[in-house]
Amino acid sequence: MIRLLLVCILSAISGLGQPPSDYADAASLVKSGQPAAAIPILQRLLVASPANLQARNLLGIAYLNSSRMEDAAAQFKEALRIDPNFQPALKNLGVAEMALGHRVEAKRNFERFLKLNPTDPVAHLYMGEISFADLHYSEALSHYRQSQGLYLKDPPVVLHFARSAVECKQYTAAIQTAEPLVRDHPKAELYHLLGQAYDGAGRTQDAYNALRTATQIDPQDETNYLDLMSLCLAHENWALSLEIADVALDRIAGSWRVRMQRGAVLAMQGRLEDAATEFTAAHRLAPDASLPLVASAVLQIERKQPELAVEALRAYRAGHPKDYLVEWFLGEALVQSGSPRQAVEPLREAVRLNPAAVPPRVLLGRLLAQSGNSESAIRLFEEALKRNPNEVTAAYQLGLLYRKAGNVKRAEELMAKVGKATSVPEAAPVSVRDLVRIVR
Repeated sequence: MIRLLLVCILSAISGLGQPPSDYADAASLVKSGQPAAAIPILQRLLVASPANLQARNLLGIAYLNSSRMEDAAAQFKEALRIDPNFQPALKNLGVAEMALGHRVEAKRNFERFLKLNPTDPVAHLYMGEISFADLHYSEALSHYRQSQGLYLKDPPVVLHFARSAVECKQYTAAIQTAEPLVRDHPKAELYHLLGQAYDGAGRTQDAYNALRTATQIDPQDETNYLDLMSLCLAHENWALSLEIADVALDRIAGSWRVRMQRGAVLAMQGRLEDAATEFTAAHRLAPDASLPLVASAVLQIERKQPELAVEALRAYRAGHPKDYLVEWFLGEALVQSGSPRQAVEPLREAVRLNPAAVPPRVLLGRLLAQSGNSESAIRLFEEALKRNPNEVTAAYQLGLLYRKAGNVKRAEELMAKVGKATSVPEAAPVSVRDLVRIVR
């Protein structure tokens, strides 16, 4: 829970008018860190005056500071039953619900409160945390920035702000926030985040250094090695990537994901046999994971052995939940083995399982176009271009279909897009380049 509860409590107590002496005594006790002593005083006040909203809200605050969250929530709810728009109780009920882990209910209360008081910094701070937990990073950033700097007072929340900034590609904001924090809290998680931010900002050497530091601080966390290897893959620094993999496997020999990354590097170097060995090792370590089999299938397609890929993927498919990668690459392998009609069904399934994935959509469109189902093919290619406007193969195939259908204007637009590309992979099979993208 956010360690800024006292800020909320003090702001809720202040500005409540001129309460009776007992109330003032209770408020003083809560402010001085003696909530348990204030509780009986407030209970007596409420026996005499059950509708005293200020006393009921303060009792709820005293319960909050005594870690009696259920009792606190009950007091705030009672205050809101008396007056649904009583702002202090509405905000503090949100705080209590957060402490109880009731994020949905807390969000509802904070949203109501912000309609009445749109600039309240504490409410925005909590809404930032709620949005972050819901993976709504853009909303989280907006709320954090409206908290009047409160998010900077709690290191875990600072980390959440920086993570949200990275996810929103606001790398400078992430760096400016995380760098001061890492000086006081040199944790692997922070260096890992900084590495991602530096990489996004084009500061490659700083990214290397930050991720290396993360591996030194927490040598048992595979994530730090994987991100460092991914950075090397992105910049085609094969030698360093293999060096990192060796260090990682020396420290965490059971990491199948490190084996996968190492295999991808070896494949990019043209060492397909060595890459296959790594993927086989990864499969032994994680027999239920689909990625090692998919990677092996890519190598088999690359080595003109698609039948082996079909056999392995079908066997995996029979005993595991549907996986879009397995469906996609089974379709690819079937096409390469000369069975395009059989490839349609798994490719349809891949598109259904992951509508955002463009390559299986494009391959399915090409097969349907070849079989004469132009209408379905056009829909697939248009959707692929919506998801990736730079998908040249889809543009080329779609241009051919529109030209054949007599839609010359649209066909010319698409062919103009194709003409600006360096190449048009009309029917290129998957390759190790695809493998690297998938593994990363």
